[in-house]
Amino acid sequence: MNKGRQGGIRLDLDELRRLARDLASRRETAYDDMRGEVEMLKAQLRERAAAVAERERELLALEQRLNEHGVAAELAEAKRAAAEAEAERLLAQAERERLEEREQQIHAVEKELATLRLELERQRAPHRRPPASARQKELDAREAALDAREAELDEREATLRGDTMALSFGDGLAALADPD
Repeated sequence: MNKGRQGGIRLDLDELRRLARDLASRRETAYDDMRGEVEMLKAQLRERAAAVAERERELLALEQRLNEHGVAAELAEAKRAAAEAEAERLLAQAERERLEEREQQIHAVEKELATLRLELERQRAPHRRPPASARQKELDAREAALDAREAELDEREATLRGDTMALSFGDGLAALADPD
């Protein structure tokens, strides 16, 4: 292998690695930003759910007093509390829908980043010339094996990250959706 070709491949590999690290850094930053917003939306949703539960308890207490005393004013208060509880429920439902839309946006961005990374790797893959000697063939075979192993590890890492996010985010949504 001549020194010019080896230096060119080394620069291409270094550039590819630098671009991959840059892409990963951007992806992590975007993911962290979105995760913070999702956590904020979850907290708001929990607050709304607690407010709805409180309104429902008030409504139940008012209904019990109405059954005991039969007072028209308490009936009006119960209707007002019911309307407030319904408004809170609708607001919580809207918040839940926003949260689900945001989750879909996160997944879309992750898919786009993965596609861009694969495209970048394909563009940066060194074009190989036929080897000139047995030693050259051996070096090229080793380099190809290393490239394949690196791609396999990157794919496994992306899969693991996707599974981890899906589990933690999905578990969080399930917990929020559970009325108990």
